[in-house]
Amino acid sequence: MALFHILGRTLTAELRNGIGWDIEFVSSKPVWVTFGENIKAMPFNGVVIMVPLICITFGNVYDESEID
Repeated sequence: MALFHILGRTLTAELRNGIGWDIEFVSSKPVWVTFGENIKAMPFNGVVIMVPLICITFGNVYDESEID
């Protein structure tokens, strides 16, 4: 998996087991986030682009308590 921080957002690329094409604009897609040895599910806000064998995401994860 590759991870980059660009313009205050996170860009990731990872392998996937699929061959379809898809673009999603999401506002609360659950993703797994690691903090050292801790793993937590958090919502993701951004764009998900899936091409054959690669999933690319660009956006931010946030804590639900930040909404208030």
